[in-house]
Amino acid sequence: MGKAKKKYVDVSVSKELLTQLKKEMDDAAKTARYWHYKSWLRRANLDSWQEQKWHWAYVNYNDQEWHCTCGLVIPMNAKHEVSGFEELELDAAHRAKGHLALPEFAPAVVAFIFDFTWMEDLRVYYFDALCQVCGEYVLERPSKEADAFADAHNISCG
Repeated sequence: MGKAKKKYVDVSVSKELLTQLKKEMDDAAKTARYWHYKSWLRRANLDSWQEQKWHWAYVNYNDQEWHCTCGLVIPMNAKHEVSGFEELELDAAHRAKGHLALPEFAPAVVAFIFDFTWMEDLRVYYFDALCQVCGEYVLERPSKEADAFADAHNISCG
């Protein structure tokens, strides 16, 4: 596995795009509506994850690269830049450096939300955050606490 040759792609989702995709779905012939729905759903989910500040990798269409929700692109065979965290279920994006803050896509960050859990009894999501520099992390914290952890580490460790 070679050194990562990172790049960034624009993965921002505008409200105008979501509105346009929804209209195309609604206006599509019944036989084509499902495919328009899938296109709208992909972008709507991505927008939601970015608003939640959740970084995670998804595979691009040709299985050559991992794309993070922040726009960071990592080759499939890239060497992990962040080690440790064996107790956590981290994906390729979490083990790469160079993430961008969500939902603004700037500046670069070293601490971020890497997972979430639906707390059925509370009917809310709790979030997991980690700092790639000092190795600290928090699990299942309310949104504001996970954000505060990441913000503090981006100042002190970034």
